[in-house]
Amino acid sequence: MTRDALSGRVRVAARAVEEGAHRFRGWVLRSARTPRGRGLLALLTVVALAFPALAGFLLVSAAGGADGGAGQRVATIGVMAPLSGASADAGVSVRNAVTLAVEEANEQGAVPGWRLEVVAHDDLSRPDGGAAGADLFAGDERTLGVVGPVSSSVAMVSLERLSDAGVPVISPANAEPTLTERPDSPDARPFPTYFRLSGTDAQLARAAADYAVHALGRSRISVVDGGPDYGMITLAERFARDVRDEGAIVPTVHRVDGRSADDEQVERTARAIRDEAPDLVYLATGAAFAGELRAELADEGASVQVLGADGLLDHDYVERAGSLADGDVITDLSVPLSQLSSAGAFVAAYTERFGEPEGLGDLLPDGGSGGSGEPSTTGAASTEAVNPDGGATERDGGAGSVGAEGRGDGTATGSAEDAEREREIQRTRDAQLAELRADAIPPVAAAAYDAARALIRAAAAVLPGRIAVSGAVRAAVVREVGGGEFAGVTGQVAFDDRGDLRGPRIALYSVVGERFVPLRNESAR
Repeated sequence: MTRDALSGRVRVAARAVEEGAHRFRGWVLRSARTPRGRGLLALLTVVALAFPALAGFLLVSAAGGADGGAGQRVATIGVMAPLSGASADAGVSVRNAVTLAVEEANEQGAVPGWRLEVVAHDDLSRPDGGAAGADLFAGDERTLGVVGPVSSSVAMVSLERLSDAGVPVISPANAEPTLTERPDSPDARPFPTYFRLSGTDAQLARAAADYAVHALGRSRISVVDGGPDYGMITLAERFARDVRDEGAIVPTVHRVDGRSADDEQVERTARAIRDEAPDLVYLATGAAFAGELRAELADEGASVQVLGADGLLDHDYVERAGSLADGDVITDLSVPLSQLSSAGAFVAAYTERFGEPEGLGDLLPDGGSGGSGEPSTTGAASTEAVNPDGGATERDGGAGSVGAEGRGDGTATGSAEDAEREREIQRTRDAQLAELRADAIPPVAAAAYDAARALIRAAAAVLPGRIAVSGAVRAAVVREVGGGEFAGVTGQVAFDDRGDLRGPRIALYSVVGERFVPLRNESAR
């Protein structure tokens, strides 16, 4: 007998034992309700004590099976994300968001008879890490589905393995268009179990090209392409093609290693851009390279605005470029949480569960903590009253030259107005702090939360009454995810027949004072 055949027989036997235990547990619960049944249980207990193996079986069955929990079975939701390295902030937020969704589901009993668990794999944002994660989840019979990967390069090497195993996969961030549609076979879906809660690079390039030509009015654009080359065409190449279609001139697409900030490469690229005399530079590189290039362009005397891809949406960019980056615009496929009307409850729950960054209040305009309940001493609530003629008068001077009685009334009115101004200042500061708190959570976390909820909703429809996560269960989950629709944190969650999100959005940020300030968000096309 081959090893695979033996393994298959063992699995069949294990499932038979598990099903028998499930039936026995039901009989125990029913018998305990009648005097005769309780008598039979007492007799069975005496017999079991004489045979330890039987006793163990009874104990496991009565306790709810080998997975523990009274009457509960266990299914897992995998997370594939970078949990270490340069992209760890995004990856950890994905794991946190999935954990939050699963904890809420278990607390609410969303999947009767089942407990959900999270198994997270650090894919290192590298293909080899993705391959290892795919093997892990495809080989685990408890895997109900996977949230991730975050990186398209990881998805390119992991999706075939996961799809072949029938594992439902929902990515919160993959942007490579060919993951859902291959140009050589446009009618075929490459990975039938794969879905994504993100727009694509094709949509991001179109939005950036439209903004460059029609909103900014630019006509001569230098393009810097830092890869990656995991697809058939890079994001920068898509942008160059689209912007030319809109009537602009692209003198050159400069190919660079966008992952490094090599001085010689930066200087060479800056000189070439200076000689092209563009009225806009489009950067699709890593943040470090872009920040160094921004500074070098200034040294070369090239005063030009930058329009950047999502790789620039990193504090490394503004730290290296400093004030030179003010006015630059960054495009992204994720909308900041402060701009999502449905994100309030998620932000509150996520912050309560995982905390917020220390010193968040220091980012307020005057460095105050906001929301502390202490009165503010800024703006209109200063210790002086403003005179309509432009001067400042002492508070006990009242409102002009009036008698003692009138002065008393004026003071009372002034105090009420001051108190209201104080409250308005505090409300403004509280709103600013709430916005900062929301935007401290990476937008990909909200998409990961919605991805987990999509799997949980499907599980609630499929798992009750089942005894294991079988291939048939996974196939049913895929159908439920593909046909489902619900109001999520990121908006309405629904997928087309290729697994792409219906109605994805594009966000634009402006750099102001070394901060990324949401500029607008719009529907992708």
